[in-house]
Parts: sequence; structure tokens; C-alpha cells
Amino acid sequence: MMKKADVGDKTKTFHKGQAIYKEGQSSGEAYIITQGAVGLYRLAGNKRVTLALLRPGQIFGEMGVITGEKRTSEALALDYTEVIVLDQTLLHTLLLKSPRPVQIITSYLVERVRALNALVPERSSSNTFASVCSVILLAWRAAARSGPKSEAAQISTVELSRTIKDILLITQTEIDEVLEKLARVHIVDIVDVKGTYYRTDPLLGTKKKSGEFVKERLLSIPDAERFARVSRNMAQDNPDANGAELEFIDLDDFARAVDAQPETILKKIAYGEVPPALFHFHKRQALAFAASKGQDYFQRAKRPRLKVEDLQNVDDVVGVDNATLEEALSRLGFYKVGVLAALAGDEARQKIYANLSKKIASVVREEVQRMPEPDPGEASDIEDELIGLIKSIKGISG
Repeated sequence: MMKKADVGDKTKTFHKGQAIYKEGQSSGEAYIITQGAVGLYRLAGNKRVTLALLRPGQIFGEMGVITGEKRTSEALALDYTEVIVLDQTLLHTLLLKSPRPVQIITSYLVERVRALNALVPERSSSNTFASVCSVILLAWRAAARSGPKSEAAQISTVELSRTIKDILLITQTEIDEVLEKLARVHIVDIVDVKGTYYRTDPLLGTKKKSGEFVKERLLSIPDAERFARVSRNMAQDNPDANGAELEFIDLDDFARAVDAQPETILKKIAYGEVPPALFHFHKRQALAFAASKGQDYFQRAKRPRLKVEDLQNVDDVVGVDNATLEEALSRLGFYKVGVLAALAGDEARQKIYANLSKKIASVVREEVQRMPEPDPGEASDIEDELIGLIKSIKGISG
């Protein structure tokens, strides 16, 4: 193993989950791990492919420095990690000082890694069966949301297969095998839409039915929860060995992972409580949706008017009429109104101030500036009191 004195003394530290470098960035440094752990990944379609898990004493990032090419992978700190930094000059100096056979082997390894990297997109799912099932469920949920609620959602297996192949880069034969297995255990229903062949009678000139063909196959999921549960169990019996996972999940899966309702997640997104960096769109579908709506559709956003019975927290007062809000605030003391203003987002806070007299609004603003961080339990009680007053004024019980 190299001694620290041999490679320099420049070090960097990274906290758990921090990116050391990202795929596509320029390659100016290599690293030797002295503490912690690092994962190397590539993103292919909707999948993160695990290339390597590295420990202290191992080097990474050197291929880009040697070849001068951009990073072909992402390096992520898996724990609190310390690394020694090897810049391009130092790394080339070390290689030049090495024996000629070592230089030849290094050159060979560089080419070998290039070849392996080129193979990653060809099959980048650690469990093809599980990945196909995930895409099916995502596509079906999208169709269920956009279609009439009175009808069971059905999706074309032709369009579905095209989407799966775009994301997972697998063959139609593999997709058909998965669909057959799912239909066999009755967690999907596949209906054949048949067409008819006609031939013209050469003597009479009339058309006669000569046979039928399958024009389209439509897939539906009778029970999404059962589909997710059963397909997850089936995936354990259909493992692959590539070390990849789906990189993205939809709103329903995320809500289930954090034990919340999708509607609550949407509210948090609207209120700016979820980092925008977490939002991703399927490019083709998003642009198609945008084209269908037209350019003016995205120039301004209209907040849906909340029903009073749906109010949940102080930020929802933006949907309450001014007369009702003014009366509700008047029944609360300066301190409680101050706590509400401190909790509220910008839009709700401005509406609270607008429904107070100028003198009282000035007092409340001063109260907010002097106020320490509100106790969560007390703040929740005050929010509940405000919502209760609004509902009472509107004649709604509970």
C-alpha cells in the first residue's frame, strides 16, 4: 500500500450521502480512501447501477485522470469519509516512476474498464422481473389517474412494452414472459381485442369473414395493493445478478414509504417544503402533456379553493374568505396570532397581517421578531384552535 508521504498530504472529507463527483463531470483528481466507504454508480435510464463499493486503502477516480475523459460514474460517500487527493500531475508522476510492466498493465486495465462501462446499459437491472413490475404499476396508476373514475383503467400492452423497453432496455420476449407470469397468478387481467379478416368473393363481389386476429391487448390491475405485494414476493424467486435498482419512484410509492397520504405530499410540494431537486419528470410524457395544454397553461398557477371542512393547518387560511378569517383572528390574543404568523408560510402570513388592523399587525410583527421557536405541541394546539374557530363561524361542526 502507498504511504501518505508518497502521494501527498492534501485531504478532503465528505459526509454520508455527499457526492464526491458526478457522472459527466471533468476528471481532474483521483482519490485514496483513508476512512469511511464510497459507492460508485452509473445511471442508465431509470436505474442506478452499482459498479463498486470501496473501503479504506482503495483508489478511485483514477481512470478519468489518466485518460482525460469525463467521469463515467458517480462517487458517493456511504459514511463519513476521508480521502487523499491525487491530482493529475502527481498521478502521472507516480505512473512514470513505476516499472514498465506496471505501465503496460495499467494501460490494459484502462481499456478493460472502458469496455466494461460500455456494457452497463445493455442490462442494468438487478432484478428484471421486479423492475418490469414496477414500470407496469407506474404506467397503470398514471392511466388510472387520467381516465374516467367510473371506468377501470386499461393500458395497451403495445404502449406498455415500448415504455418498458425505453426504460429497462430488455427484449419483448422477456416482457411477454413477465406478463404471462403475472396473468397466471391473476394479479393482472389481459383482454384480447380482436379484429376480423375479410376476403372478397370473386364471383359475388361480397366480403366474407375469413378469420380473426388479435388487434390489441389491454392490461388492467384489479387490485394495486395485491399486485405490489404478490409481485414483490415473485421477484424473490426471479433474481438477476447485476446490482441495480430503479432510480425513481412515483408519488404513491413515496407516500407509502413515508407513511403519508399522496395528497399531503402534494401539499408539501406546493408549500415549498420538499426540495425541488427531488422532482423529476419523464421527459417524453412531460413534454407531450405540456404540448397538449399549450404555452399559456404554465404561465400562472391557480390555487384550488379549499373547502372549509378540508382545512388542516395555518397555511390553508389563504383559501378562507377575509371576513371569516378576520373574525377568527379577533377571538385570539396577540400571542396566539403571533405564533400562527411565525408558523405560516409567506402567503398565509401576509393574509393574516392583512386581516388585522394596522396597529395590531404592527404589534404582532414585533411579537414574532421577539418570539423564540414555538413549542411544537403548543403551536399545534393553536393551529387547531384557529381551524376550529373558522369552522364554527362557518357553521361546520368538528
